Amino acid sequence: MVSVVLSVLAGFLLSTAFAPIGFWFAVPVAIAVFLYAVTKTRHPFLNAFIFATVFNYFTLEWSGQFVGLVPVLFLVLLQSVFYIPLGFISFKRNRYSRIWLALPIILIADEVRSVFPFKGFGWNRLSFSQADSPFRIIASYLGDSSLTFLSVSLGIAFYLLFARAQLTSIAVVAFVCTATLFVPVQSSGQGSARVLAVQGNVPRLGLDFNSRAEEVFNMHLEQTKKALKQIERKPDFIVWPENAVDVDPFLNKEVGEQISAFARSLSTPIIVGAVLRDSNQPKNASIMWNSGGDVESIYVKRTLTPFGEYIPLRSLSEAVSPFAESVTDFIPGTVSIRHKINDANVAPVICYELINDSNVNSNVADSNLVVVQTNNATFADSGQSIQQLDISRIRAIEYNRWVVSVSTTGVSAIIDNQGVVRAITKQNQSDFIDSEVLLIQGASLAQRLNGYNAIFIVVLSVVIYLRKRKMNA
Repeated sequence: MVSVVLSVLAGFLLSTAFAPIGFWFAVPVAIAVFLYAVTKTRHPFLNAFIFATVFNYFTLEWSGQFVGLVPVLFLVLLQSVFYIPLGFISFKRNRYSRIWLALPIILIADEVRSVFPFKGFGWNRLSFSQADSPFRIIASYLGDSSLTFLSVSLGIAFYLLFARAQLTSIAVVAFVCTATLFVPVQSSGQGSARVLAVQGNVPRLGLDFNSRAEEVFNMHLEQTKKALKQIERKPDFIVWPENAVDVDPFLNKEVGEQISAFARSLSTPIIVGAVLRDSNQPKNASIMWNSGGDVESIYVKRTLTPFGEYIPLRSLSEAVSPFAESVTDFIPGTVSIRHKINDANVAPVICYELINDSNVNSNVADSNLVVVQTNNATFADSGQSIQQLDISRIRAIEYNRWVVSVSTTGVSAIIDNQGVVRAITKQNQSDFIDSEVLLIQGASLAQRLNGYNAIFIVVLSVVIYLRKRKMNA
């Protein structure tokens, strides 16, 4: 019973590493508590599942804000299955060496659940809780999985310190973590651009945030006009969030012409988020009108949100939730597009794509600035938006890019290439950010490794475990 209580406590502690609480150091503490619990129980696999279930529920409970508890429980239980192998740690033989098995198991669990099923759901990968970690810059060299590696290693070291075992291992972990504090940022800006990010808000929160045609569009148009009257310097370009244009601007000629005329009158490019219609099936798009009022580039979202923009296993999904019947499957895009504005090569990333490693990597290629366009109206007043902000911060570090993250309802933010938030809005209100952003062309080492960094980190963790096991055989 004590081990169950400790597993619940460890799961809750792990969740506090994520927004809205955001205690990055809770990861190693939670891992240490869980390791103690799982080595003191006769039901280690059950304890591992309980630990994961509590963790996943408290970090993902926002997903059921408007669809109910049942879909959330399905998501939480599915995510928790990947952590059941942590029960293998409990085997008594080579006890302290077997503790190191937690490292590859957690790393592999985070990688696998990021790609499977339905192309994965790695929203609460442990690395995404480390945006305030003092060793976060290492992500630009070895990718975000290196942050999981370090934080879990610290947790193992805490457990071993408590158990007064493997003092050499503890010293090595302490040395490596300390050394990462001195890792330099890879490169600085090669130029700059002035951006106006507009958070126009929505008339109502929830699934029907855009139920009245053109209302969200008008709110963003009006907020942009207000912002332009308040700022001192003309922006190089304007950014609106995902779904800011709530009708197809190519089918609704009046809306399309308003955007075109607005860009032309300002002589300023505008990047907007809009839902297009193709054979009556929607496409989630980022569209740039240039300073002459012409559409110059269109990027269509490639990684669709399962159960949000398309319904896998539709018959089962509709039986679980009546909301599934109202979802029309979107059409995914097939190519990466950069919006080119003078010296800025802008990589658009639309909301859910942010957690897809290969999608982000290919979009960021040949860019010098990242724009994340998102719509948080469905999950407003929850921790979802701040969690997404932390993911954007990790991506900014990983790819050594400044990031402009703009949401319909907030939060919107400017993030530098060290993951520092330079400006931020509040949720559920109209606002804007007028800011200078640096343009960085060079690819980070993590980007050049193109996913092989995660494989390297996993292999390294397996080697560490096997070596510890051999030494204590």
